[in-house]
Amino acid sequence: MAPAPLLSVRRLRVHYPKRGLLPWTGTPTIKAVDDLHFDLQPGETLGIVGESGCGKSTLARALVGLQAASAGSIRFRGQELIGLDRKEWKPLRREVQLVFQDPLGSLSPKMKVIDIVAEPLKALMPELPADQRKARALAMLARVGLGEELADRKASELSGGQGQRVGIARALIVEPKLLICDEPVSALDVSIQAQIINLLADLARERNLAMIFIAHDLAVVRQLADRVLVMYLGKVMEQGRADDVYTRARHPYTRALLEAVPVIAADGEKPKRRRLLGGAAIQPGQPPMGCVFHPRCPLVEHACVQSVPGLRKVEGAEQYAACHFVAAGG
Repeated sequence: MAPAPLLSVRRLRVHYPKRGLLPWTGTPTIKAVDDLHFDLQPGETLGIVGESGCGKSTLARALVGLQAASAGSIRFRGQELIGLDRKEWKPLRREVQLVFQDPLGSLSPKMKVIDIVAEPLKALMPELPADQRKARALAMLARVGLGEELADRKASELSGGQGQRVGIARALIVEPKLLICDEPVSALDVSIQAQIINLLADLARERNLAMIFIAHDLAVVRQLADRVLVMYLGKVMEQGRADDVYTRARHPYTRALLEAVPVIAADGEKPKRRRLLGGAAIQPGQPPMGCVFHPRCPLVEHACVQSVPGLRKVEGAEQYAACHFVAAGG
């Protein structure tokens, strides 16, 4: 019997009206997240990938109660999270933490680093005396690779990489069971990205930490993820074990993302992308009929325009793809 998931998401939808430029143009609905479902086991890392505007950040905010869901279910350790108010969420803040995309924009610029990291302890573990809060904060800063000499600096004095390490330390200081990372390396240089990814991987192993790592680059996610979920216009295009998705992707969109991953170049040369995805991304407020990816799909056929494909299991793998032709070996 499979163990109970730490996090279980079923038929999650986050829809909201888009205000028209003119009063008589109506208010189309933005389907930021549309009928999404997945499970996350303790200690597992799920990579969520897709282009900008596909709903990844909206999903992250919904999972931590910062964005109201329109429908569906989010259960953490069996407890339903949708509909909880701020007071009901407070005891869960120790269990579920979020690392933001902008490493410095998410930190108060005038606060000292030591105070930023210790602040969650003051809010969520008020029984701890001040000296213990400080000791724990210094230990956590050391664990994420920041020396004690940075403790009294203000956040505005940090580099992007240092700021992201502070953000990670702040999230982990209360020892959560689930860490959600919303594109935590997208604003960093490539060399710093690798350092942060390695740090997160080490921390996840040490603490048996479940993690959702959101990115637009499949190459970044590959270094961390046990499983991968690919999103496009709020919908799941493909999901499965990372090895299966990377070695035999079944959805045309996943294949296109893989083909856009930069190729390692010789010394002194810039990385080269093999092929960029063709066509312009569809606006979330104006999704096409049928498969939302069909206007950009090189394999499009009449059925793709007429009906929405459900997630279909790939034979011989724990892998699913929302494509009409998966059963045919797509």
